[in-house]
Amino acid sequence: MALFAPFSFVTHSSLLTLAACSGALIACTRTTIPVTAPAPAPSVAVPAPSIAAPAPPRTIGSLQSYVDSLVGLPQFANTHWGILIAAPDRRDTLASVQPDRLVMPASNQKLITGAVALARLGPEYQWQTTFLRTGPIVKGVLRGDLVIVGTGDPSVSAAMRGDPLAAFDSLITALRGSGITRIAGRVRSSDGHAFPGSPLGFGWDWDDLDAPYGAGVSELMFNDSFTDVQVRGCRAAGLAACVTTTPARTTPVIRSQVTSRVARTGVADIQWWRDSAATPGIVVRGSIASGDSVQFSAAQPDVRGSYVAAAREALIRSGIRVADRVIPSTGADTIAVLRSAPLREVLKAMQKPSQNQVAEALFRTLGLEGTGVGTPDSARAVVERQLDGWGVRRDAHAIRDGSGLSRHDYLTPRSIVQVLDTMRRSATFPVFYESLPVPGEDGTLKNRMQRFSERVRAKTGTIDKARALSGFATTSTGELIVFSIVANNFTVSNREVDRIAELIVERLVTMRGVTP
Repeated sequence: MALFAPFSFVTHSSLLTLAACSGALIACTRTTIPVTAPAPAPSVAVPAPSIAAPAPPRTIGSLQSYVDSLVGLPQFANTHWGILIAAPDRRDTLASVQPDRLVMPASNQKLITGAVALARLGPEYQWQTTFLRTGPIVKGVLRGDLVIVGTGDPSVSAAMRGDPLAAFDSLITALRGSGITRIAGRVRSSDGHAFPGSPLGFGWDWDDLDAPYGAGVSELMFNDSFTDVQVRGCRAAGLAACVTTTPARTTPVIRSQVTSRVARTGVADIQWWRDSAATPGIVVRGSIASGDSVQFSAAQPDVRGSYVAAAREALIRSGIRVADRVIPSTGADTIAVLRSAPLREVLKAMQKPSQNQVAEALFRTLGLEGTGVGTPDSARAVVERQLDGWGVRRDAHAIRDGSGLSRHDYLTPRSIVQVLDTMRRSATFPVFYESLPVPGEDGTLKNRMQRFSERVRAKTGTIDKARALSGFATTSTGELIVFSIVANNFTVSNREVDRIAELIVERLVTMRGVTP
């Protein structure tokens, strides 16, 4: 049973309503508890922090007026706020501002993706990447191709492995165990695709597509679909500069038109763009001082091709030669299967840094596992069915991708809180809770709310004119509070919006005097 489905919270949509309710908020929000009590929440240890008690004491009853005083400041006159703060164990609304208004959630969409993934796949789920040989092995030579069949493993990245090329170590071991020292054919991907269609999401901003956070996804993904490019003035003035890529040296293809110039004269003048040639790559043009260097990150123009090139590079680096000849296939036999890190670890890699490509791979995996087709449309159907099962209204969400990068994603604060509360009562809550950023310690909250690392776990969200913070806060009396704070259509800085959310969360953490 969804916690918030059987009844309506009090919604303070005007100062008139506030005047009627703020003096006796508990009375305004008192509701009959359903006969069927929710299952007890799994235990998550949240140690008491050393936080100085505020003076005078802050109480639940003052929260609504405090929230209204913040969002009512003149600089937010044009801002669309959506806020819901609830004490789920007591089934009380503590504060709300338009909780049923659809808002762009930005990366708060990942809360939905992560929750549905845990429900549908389980925390130990692993992706499998299968390597097939299409010919016999004769005297150490594979007389055929090495074909890669992917299912969307998002864990072959520097973020999760340090050196993502090390992900191919078990493949190399399997090839050597079969006696292979040379591949006469090619290393290539399979003809079929687990994630068919465009690698990009519906409604993604054109201006984002070359940036690492806007890279596309595929069933074969290497290093979260982006590459670091370094340009060095490695030679005398007038000669070609050196351009290298990491973590793989051979992908993507770089077409450099950069020259060195007299040392230390002016700043580097480097431009880059996707190459429109038959082989997708990157063109880099400009000039750089001899001895100087610059670095930038770029989305991979060919996501699947970058994975294949990285696998080939790892084989050659290990001493296994690849001849790249076209050889007719004589069959297909499995020679190795690589398994990803479990979902519980992948969730951390998605939620804490707010990694879009991991979210999109996970989203399409939900479609693949749920319907047999790894498209965004099938993924959306799976997510919508799960939200139906959790009692979230169909008119409280519009699901277009898994990351929140789409400007066609919409959620209500109430739907976010419902999902968070559903997870609170789930057996997988410890996994979900620990995947979220920790204030002052990691992820997108590393430099925010440092005092509350032991009391808050929350997911941020940012796209142009949308800012969000949703998650869990534990009060000074040990009560777990669920909250969602989303702002859209503002013209002030992101920092000003963040400050409002942080002041609200600070009030939650330091509240006491809770009256059941």
